[in-house]
Amino acid sequence: MKKIIVILLFVFIGFTGMSQIYVGEVNINKKQGISYVELVGVTKNYNIDVYVDYGQVKPTPEEIRDKNGTIARSANIIAALNLMTENGWEFVSSCGYGSKDNNVVRYLLKKE
Repeated sequence: MKKIIVILLFVFIGFTGMSQIYVGEVNINKKQGISYVELVGVTKNYNIDVYVDYGQVKPTPEEIRDKNGTIARSANIIAALNLMTENGWEFVSSCGYGSKDNNVVRYLLKKE
């Protein structure tokens, strides 16, 4: 009986610890009320800023990393998108707009 309880405990811990995304110091997988986030990439004069909008007052480019500390390259929107989808976020839709020197791409993601 004890073996079964221990095995179930490890399985439960494995499932709860699988998807963890930190934006700065905030774990958005554990923050209450977050079902959707927007991954935003802004290109201005060949400089790229990537940030996650999870409903904070003023989204700013912050380090995006998983539970192992793997950091999405801050100047690569696709690296950040791949990190998000590998850690429990599902792609919903995207849009892009801008001009020659200033472009924005937005990816809407849903928690799986």
